[in-house]
Amino acid sequence: MTGNLPVAGHCPMGCGETLQRRTTDGAIVCASPACVRPDAVDELLRDRETEHIVQFDPAGFTIRHPLRERLDDDLMRCALHRSIAELLGPPNGEPGRYRATRGPGGWRLTASTESSDR
Repeated sequence: MTGNLPVAGHCPMGCGETLQRRTTDGAIVCASPACVRPDAVDELLRDRETEHIVQFDPAGFTIRHPLRERLDDDLMRCALHRSIAELLGPPNGEPGRYRATRGPGGWRLTASTESSDR
């Protein structure tokens, strides 16, 4: 195959229906010359992390939700935020990044690093 092939969908940077697949490397990119991050959708699709990542710092916490929660509006019903807000602070009082997984007994937070998340 030669040339770029159109891909159904919208650029996550707000450019519109401008996605295309590069046939040489298979990457999906935005074709808009004005796009500030043409590789954004490809990077999102290549992210291997499928669980929540929670960052605790002195100001509070932030949650990076898995992409699957965008389906069926599950993000709006995510129970992790409430569970984390009820904690008195980070696990063992240690600020940092944690991977949150849900099990039979509730949420489990394990220390994580950026390099192992992606």
